[in-house]
Amino acid sequence: MLYSVMAINGVEVVGADGSLLGNLIDAYSNTLSGKVEQLIVDASVVGGKVRLIDVDKVREYDTTTRRLTVELTASDPVELAPAGIPVMLLKAGDPAGAQLHVVSKVIGLMVEATDGLAGQAADILVDSDGWAIRYLVVDTRDWLPGSDKLVPIEWVESVDWIRGRMFLKISQARAKTCQRASAGSHLLDRV
Repeated sequence: MLYSVMAINGVEVVGADGSLLGNLIDAYSNTLSGKVEQLIVDASVVGGKVRLIDVDKVREYDTTTRRLTVELTASDPVELAPAGIPVMLLKAGDPAGAQLHVVSKVIGLMVEATDGLAGQAADILVDSDGWAIRYLVVDTRDWLPGSDKLVPIEWVESVDWIRGRMFLKISQARAKTCQRASAGSHLLDRV
């Protein structure tokens, strides 16, 4: 299944013992692997602080109850998020120098094809199997009315965080042929 990053924001994160651990507020993805590695969970609803939970602790996501169950309990030690939740972190102990980026910061970036503006990043779709980022949802309404397009993440060439732009390896014509995204869907079958 593919999860919309925008739709799972705010879901309850529940421990293996049924205890509420907090609400999902964002995630960190690895820029080299293209996978979500850590969930950012606001535990203030249970008197705690913002914490990081590795995605390998995720058991299941119930779309009906909007609950994400993890293999932790309220008493298990967890890593606290750095103060202010920085947009970018260096991945500790990674000799390749991988960086972790806050996933939601991609939303709103302008997306440029090789020959001009393609639209604006509206969402990211993450595969429930391995938490790999699979698609960028691009709102193309400024040049292609009524259509959000699913752009495979492999077609993203680079991101300029300073200028707020993502650059694609494809032309506008190729972006136009991408599969249309389902509006408002929080869970999608594989596309």
